[in-house]
Amino acid sequence: MTMITETYGNGKYIVNISVHDTNGAGLAVFVRGGDKPHLGGVALASPGIEMHGRTLSKCDLWTITVPGHKDAELAQRIAKKICIASGEPVSVSLGIHVENATPEEIELICTNVDEGVDVFLQKYL
Repeated sequence: MTMITETYGNGKYIVNISVHDTNGAGLAVFVRGGDKPHLGGVALASPGIEMHGRTLSKCDLWTITVPGHKDAELAQRIAKKICIASGEPVSVSLGIHVENATPEEIELICTNVDEGVDVFLQKYL
C-alpha cells in the first residue's frame, strides 16, 4: 500500500491530506486540520454501476456524520471528485475545526482542501 501526503494552507487554516492507495482497489483518504483536528464526518464514493451496458451514475455516495458536525459535506464533495477522477472507490474521513470560524475562514479552509486534493490528483493520475 502506498501513501501520499499533501499539506496545504498556512497557520490555523493548514490542512493535511493523507491518501492510502490500495493499489487500484480503492483510496482511503484522511483530512485533518485547524485548531482541533478530529473525526467529524465520513464519505464513501464508488464508481456508478453498469447495468444492461449503461452506466447508471458517475459516482454513488454515502455519508456518515458525527452529530453536530458539518465535516461530512466537505468529505462527500472531495470523495466524489477523487472517485470520478480515479475511477476507484474512495473513502474520506474528515475533521477540521477552527474555533468561531467566520464564513470567509470556512471558505478558505474548503479552498485549501480542494487545492490539496488537486495537487494529489495531479501526482496520482
